[in-house]
Amino acid sequence: MKWMLKKIFLDTIINLCLKITTFFSLKYYSLIYHPLIIRKNTTDILIFRSIFIFKEFELPIKIKPRFIIDGGAYTGLSSLYYSSKYPNAKIFAVEPEESNFEILEKHTRKNLNITRIKAGLWHKEAFLKIVNGKTGKWDFTVKEVAEFEPNSIKAVTIDDLLKRSGFDEIDILKLDIEGSEKELFSKNYSSWINKVNIIVIELHDWMREGCAKSLYSAINQDEWKKYKSGEKLVLIKK
Repeated sequence: MKWMLKKIFLDTIINLCLKITTFFSLKYYSLIYHPLIIRKNTTDILIFRSIFIFKEFELPIKIKPRFIIDGGAYTGLSSLYYSSKYPNAKIFAVEPEESNFEILEKHTRKNLNITRIKAGLWHKEAFLKIVNGKTGKWDFTVKEVAEFEPNSIKAVTIDDLLKRSGFDEIDILKLDIEGSEKELFSKNYSSWINKVNIIVIELHDWMREGCAKSLYSAINQDEWKKYKSGEKLVLIKK
């Protein structure tokens, strides 16, 4: 009984500290990134915490990246982080969902090093359709469809983004694409995988079985150092 009361007490203290930290962090970053839009009843606040409080995107090495792909940029908080951390880098923020993309535009319109691309990352040129999950627009996947289907969106490939960027390699490839990593690392990856220096990825095997398997099949694991940072898996080329 005592250990249960102790655990409840500790959990209460931890949650209270997190709420206080979140409150002041929001105030602080609202001054830096004005406007800072955090929608109610969405995962926005969880993403804010993961980036700006728990520092999931902090790397253990010092780098000066020239080109970053933010795949699954959501509302642009990750792009804002990368833009502040690496102001000389060109950043492609890729997001397919309409309401997320609208906020992404508002968040990043002052950041001249961020290019916003309304599309879904895929392994080939195609058209995709958003399939909402249990929590709606905050938990969706995409599926390949015919061009003429209503509300279809265009897919974009890593090769195409590299060509648009004018660079010959990707310094950071950040992927939070709700299971589409399975396709991305299953086909047509050999032309670009060796041009990536760092991969920051959230795997979604709980949504689509085989995501991790596809990733590890696409890379030579001996060439990469890997570690976990929150929900992200970070791979750094040796």
